[in-house]
Amino acid sequence: MRKNRLISDSIIFVLRTNWPLTVLLLVSVFASILLQILPAFILKQIVDEHFTKGVLQGVWLLAWWYFALMGGISIAELFKGLSTMILGQKILNRLRMAMSQRLSELPMKYFTNTPVGDIMSRLTTDVDAINALFSAGVVAVLGDVIKIGGLLVALYIMAPEIFWIELPVIAIVLWLTCMFSKKMLAFQKQVRERIADIYAFIQEWLRGIRTVKAYALERSGEEKFREPLNKFLVGIGGITFYDSLFQSVMQTVCAVAIALALWLGMDNGTPMSLGLTVGTLAAVVDLVRRLFLPIEAIANEFQNVQQALAGIARVRDFVNEPTEEREHVEQVVDEGRGLEINGVTFAYGSRDILKGIDVTLRPGEKSVFIGRSGAGKTTLMNLVAGLYRPAQGTIRICGTDPYTLLPQQRRRLVGVVPQMPQIFDGTVRDNITLGDNTITQKEIETAVSAVGLDETIARLSEGCDTFIGEGAASLSSGEIQLLSLARAIAANPKILLLDEPTSGMDSQTEQRVFEAIRKAGEGRTILSISHRLSGVVDADCIYLMAHGKIVESGTSEELASHDAWYAMYKKMENAGWEYND
Repeated sequence: MRKNRLISDSIIFVLRTNWPLTVLLLVSVFASILLQILPAFILKQIVDEHFTKGVLQGVWLLAWWYFALMGGISIAELFKGLSTMILGQKILNRLRMAMSQRLSELPMKYFTNTPVGDIMSRLTTDVDAINALFSAGVVAVLGDVIKIGGLLVALYIMAPEIFWIELPVIAIVLWLTCMFSKKMLAFQKQVRERIADIYAFIQEWLRGIRTVKAYALERSGEEKFREPLNKFLVGIGGITFYDSLFQSVMQTVCAVAIALALWLGMDNGTPMSLGLTVGTLAAVVDLVRRLFLPIEAIANEFQNVQQALAGIARVRDFVNEPTEEREHVEQVVDEGRGLEINGVTFAYGSRDILKGIDVTLRPGEKSVFIGRSGAGKTTLMNLVAGLYRPAQGTIRICGTDPYTLLPQQRRRLVGVVPQMPQIFDGTVRDNITLGDNTITQKEIETAVSAVGLDETIARLSEGCDTFIGEGAASLSSGEIQLLSLARAIAANPKILLLDEPTSGMDSQTEQRVFEAIRKAGEGRTILSISHRLSGVVDADCIYLMAHGKIVESGTSEELASHDAWYAMYKKMENAGWEYND
């Protein structure tokens, strides 16, 4: 699907694959338009041929025809509404699936630079606005425009003079519509942006609700929340003002048009009188009234169209985000090779993060990277995990490029334990497998046993099938970290990446996690990062990083014997200094 035509392609695909509904929609639209025209001619005949002449024979038949036509209009509108709603929901589903796929194709830097609430807003409220464009916007507006054309044709047949009088009125309506549209579109864009700000605030605030409660930040949060809310209310107020004014103006124009048609059509005693028959005059008033009903409907649908245009602009911005050019390739794994990092450099924009990193870890070798915040440790781990492509140099895990590995193959090769584990809304099993059905029950049990969680899970009401929910409030922080470790080793990867695995833990929990890492890491290559020397777990080699470079490396004993970086760090930590900032 072409990215710059994602919206139109989604609509065309749904209309083409659901052609019976599309045909029903078209038939019901044109049937409604035709049926709207005929009652005026019946009304003219009833008045001119029967009431004015005192002939009642045949009136009831015409009345029943009039009633049948009005019923037909209602039935046509019913089918139009149903088909529009169904097609609109199918388009909505198709568009959301396409945007979900698009989301998976975006690079990591998009997610690090874009607030979660803004992404949520684009995938929910903005897409809903586009659905409104189809279900209550384009179809309705096009139907009403065609209906106006049909009624004008009927008016021309009925009274050509009135037709030419009403044309300037339609021109005035179009001019007013264009004028109001510019004003409302600006406010609609403002509202969509403020909705994104509100989503971003709520997501951030709920994620940090424990901190909010602990520090009694409810009042400051309320004040902070007022800013996007007030801007949102300003936008809504502008939309409401112009929408109300627009409808009032339209109703006034409609009343003037009907009054003008009546005055000119009747015998008004002036040379401008058209002297229409009573039946023709009644039919003209009926047609003019029906003519302005779709105009008023367009005024009501106008806001939906404006909302949709604002939503389309934001969705288009999302669709036009540059995708990650990543070609997944199935590769041959050489278990005789470990981790090889050769001449790797990386930058965020113009800021250099890594500068010529060279590291080789043999299979089963355990390493730890130490350094201050900003030294490049986490960036290096993300590169090894295949989340980014090096600007220069190569990374090989068991002879394969992690960036181009097939996702299912990468999980069997690399396990990652982040500093802040994410627990998803689901069962213990769901949080270990992450939906990977290739991970067997035996592999789950082996992973749980390796990290020492088997007894904890056995005490749960339904074992691995116990629902723990998002955040896992029933588990301690240490148990959550162990669950994250079990997730990392469940697919039996060859290399483990550990990002501050014991950050913020007490000594007892830290020792429990260290023991689990020792057991889970048996036979695996381990790359871990830490701010503290106490975070070193049986490392065969320690790498000290500063300013994107490895400034010192070796075993703990070798490094301690030199009066350099490692010795300085050790003295600082022994003295209780904090050096991570």
